[in-house]
Formats: sequence, structure tokens, C-alpha cells
Amino acid sequence: MHALLVDILVLLSAALALGMVAERLGASAVLGYLVAGTLVGPNMLGFVQANDGIDFLAELGASLLLFTIGTEFSISRLRRLGRRAFIAGVLQVGITIAAGMGAALAFGLAPGTAFALGAVLALSSTAVVARLLVDARALDSNYGRLSMGILLVQDIAVVPIVLVIAFAESGGDARELAATAGRTAVFAAIVVLGFLVLVRFVVPRLLGARAMVRNRDLSVVLAIVCALGSAIGAEAAGLPPALGAFVAGVLLGGSAFATQIRADVVPLHTLLLTLFFAGIGLAGDPRWAMEHAGLVLAVLVAVLVGKTLIAAGTLRALGIGGATAVAAGAAVAQIGEFSFIVAESAQAKGMLDADFFRLVVTVTVASLALSPLLIAFAGRTARRTDGRPQEAPAHQPDPHEAALDRIEIVLVGYGPAGQAMLEGVPAERRDRVLVIESNPAAWPRITATGAIAMIGDARRRDVLEHARVDDRSTVVVSVSDPTAVAQVAGLVRAVAPGARVIARSRYHDAREEIAAAGAMRVVDEETVVGTRLAEEALGPKQN
Repeated sequence: MHALLVDILVLLSAALALGMVAERLGASAVLGYLVAGTLVGPNMLGFVQANDGIDFLAELGASLLLFTIGTEFSISRLRRLGRRAFIAGVLQVGITIAAGMGAALAFGLAPGTAFALGAVLALSSTAVVARLLVDARALDSNYGRLSMGILLVQDIAVVPIVLVIAFAESGGDARELAATAGRTAVFAAIVVLGFLVLVRFVVPRLLGARAMVRNRDLSVVLAIVCALGSAIGAEAAGLPPALGAFVAGVLLGGSAFATQIRADVVPLHTLLLTLFFAGIGLAGDPRWAMEHAGLVLAVLVAVLVGKTLIAAGTLRALGIGGATAVAAGAAVAQIGEFSFIVAESAQAKGMLDADFFRLVVTVTVASLALSPLLIAFAGRTARRTDGRPQEAPAHQPDPHEAALDRIEIVLVGYGPAGQAMLEGVPAERRDRVLVIESNPAAWPRITATGAIAMIGDARRRDVLEHARVDDRSTVVVSVSDPTAVAQVAGLVRAVAPGARVIARSRYHDAREEIAAAGAMRVVDEETVVGTRLAEEALGPKQN
């Protein structure tokens, strides 16, 4: 146990240092985590050796990653992609897998290995691309929306890809394979049905319980129990554990508590995911990469050029302008984090040997390192429209998202002060107020006023981001705890420096602390009460 703790400490320390370096250089911290694992791993400094403990934590990280992605998935999100973006994503995944398989088969590789390599190459990095598009202020551009649509389809495609790999080496004849698939389907249906009942009936009662509301740590434990329980259930059904975690995330994502659940698991998600990428980096071998530099360079160029052309070609075939199509294709040209999950599943099934896995890790690290250049190229290309306006991708409006787009005021807390504030808003404008409240019991009372309710803790960054707090927002913090008010004000200022923050100070002594934290205006409760008392004392006497 002591040796495992030392390994974890070394991995996290290296990941922290190189993650900061990567961010400083404009790359993703994920790249730093991968390089950190390679640096301290057995093929370089040798401080950390691959072992079962690290592998177990990495598998937990992969499961929690898919669980988190699952909580963000919804049919409405899929509909908002629009027909062309969805079709382009499906075609991009299918054609890239086919092209990768064809090239691998041409070199004499086995069909299973060829499929695994094609699937690995087909997936891109949602986390990296989204971050770079935000930094480039291009997330809402035509090519930004198209590339995010393709990425979402890729995330969904991980599920059937992992299923295919799970059954690819089952062995036996067609009858035996069908019987195995049938048993797996039955067990999977039982697991999904069990979690459906749990999420629809048990989880809402637990999350609404007084103990759960008073101690937010309990909701974290509940989310982890759901993720791990579904992973174990999936494994018992003969499916990859990470796939079970994804299903649990999808089921929980449809509940009113999805935002808070995502925010609650962020610290553990960050820890395990860092170990996941650093653990993958342990397989990196710079000496091997140098010895096979020609192969690595050839595969890297083929991946970047090939994925760009495939994605751009599908978009052009669907009527998207040339510059926008090429820009969106370049944005998704790298290999992403889900590729590691596919590669590890394939390696466990014997489809990828050690050399192929090293090749995957090396090319992925290189493509992620080039992602900032790809996004910069995409931005420059998108501006070359030859004077012709580029058509935005068609999409269907979602009522919930449309409501969030109309938000003018974000109210944090629905206690007596928050209720009085909302009553002061004209009834016809309350649909432009979003109320963030940690007590689930307040949900029906908030929605009854016409405002939009969100269950969550505003001291979590993910909750504020999901509420779309930006520089144009007005945020009113009405909770009574001065420490919590200062924390929310400071976090709002960090998320959206230009936001207008109006905060309540229950005590006069806390006013300066709240203002220093980031509140633009502080309503001093004791001063207001004193002023009101003076008005009453000096007013006409009444019996």
C-alpha cells in the first residue's frame, strides 16, 4: 500500500507540474498529464512502474469520465445538433473506421486489430476542442457548432464501438455467439431496468431528504455509488464497466439533480481522470518513438489530413460551405481521450499488442500537442469565405435551452430574502429569472412563480457554467451565510469578470469581505433594517 501511495503521489505531482506547463503554452492539461506519465514511467526516469493499483484507479477514472459524459447527454441535445451535423458525425465515424480498417488490412493485420485501430483513429477530443474553441471565442461560430456536433456523435459512438470490441473475440460459432449476445442483452436489460427504477423513484427521494440537503457530501457518495454500482452490474452482464457507468449517467442526467451531481463529482472526477491519463502515459516510450519515427510521422500526418478531409467532405456533401467545412474538419482532426478507452478494451481482448498500443499513445500525444495549431488553422480558414455568407447549421430549438438563453437575472438562494426579491420582479418577466437553490423541495415553489429552477450549489463552478453566467449576467446572491455569499461572489467574478454581482450581507461587519470577494453592490441588511426602523419611528403614530 505504501508503494502504491508513493506512485500516486509521484504521478499526481508530475501531472500537476506538466499540466501547468501545458496550459501556460496554450495546450490542454491532458497533454501534460500524458507526458508526465511517460516522463516518470518505466521507459524514462523509472520512478513509477505500471501495476495493478494504478490500472485499477485508471479504470475508475475511465468509468467516471463516461458517467459524467452520460449526465450531460440528452435526446434534446441530440436534436439540437440538427440533421446535417448529426449525419456528418455518423458518416465521419463510419468512414474513418472503414478507412483505418482498410489501411490496416492492406498491411496484413487481422480484422479485429484493423477495426480497433480504425475506431481509435475515428474519435477526437471533446474536452480539448471545446476548451480551445472557448479560448478562441469560436464556440458559437458556424464551424464551432458543427465541430461540437460531430464530437457529440463521436462520444455517443463510443458505446457501440466498445460493445463490438467486447463481442469481437467471444469465440465459437454463430449460434454460440448469438447465445452469448442474448444472455448479455438480458442481463443488461435487468441492470438498466434496475437503475431506471432507482433513478426515477429512489434517488429523487434520497436527494430530497433533509440529511442529503444539509450535507452535500452525501450526494457525492450517492453519485459514486450509482456510478460504481452500474459499472459492476455491467461487468456482471458481460459488458465493459465503463459502459455501465455511462448508462447510469444518462439515467441520472434526465433528473432535476443532474447539474448538482455533475458538480459534486468534479473533485473525484478530476483526481481519477488525471491518474487515468498519467497511467496511459506510463506506456509511452520515447526511445521506441525515435526508433520508429518514420512510422509515427506517417501515421500522424495520415490521421490529421485524413480526418480533416473526411469530416470536411461529409459536410460539403450535406451542403455546408467549403471554408466552414474544412475549418470544422480541422478542429476534429486530433485523436481524443475516448480513444484510450477503446484502445485499452482492445488490448484486453488481445486485438492490440504492446507496439500498437505504444503507437496509439505516441500519435495521440502528438496530435493533442498540435490541437492549438489545428484550431488556429480552422479559425483562419473559416474567415476565407470569398465574400459569401456561410449558412449556419439547421437545428431544432430546445425549450429548456431557449429559456436559458433568455435569462437576465440569476438569483442564488430561495429563502425569505430570495422569495421577496422574486416577488418584486414583474410577473411577465419572471421567466427571465433563473433561481439556483440547493434544496430540492423548493423546486415546485420556484417553478410555480414562472421562474426557472435549477437544483445545485452555486459555490460549484460547474453549476454557474451550466446556468450560463457570463459577463452580461446580473447575479443576485440572497443566501444568509456571509461566508457562502463571499464564496459565490468570488466564484462568479472568476467565471465571468464582467458580471454584475449584487449580494446580501446579513451582518454589517461582513460587507467589506463580500465586496472584496467580487460583489459590485452589497445590500447591508443591518443598515437597511436600521433605516427602516428610523422611518417607522419618525412616521405618523398609529395605534
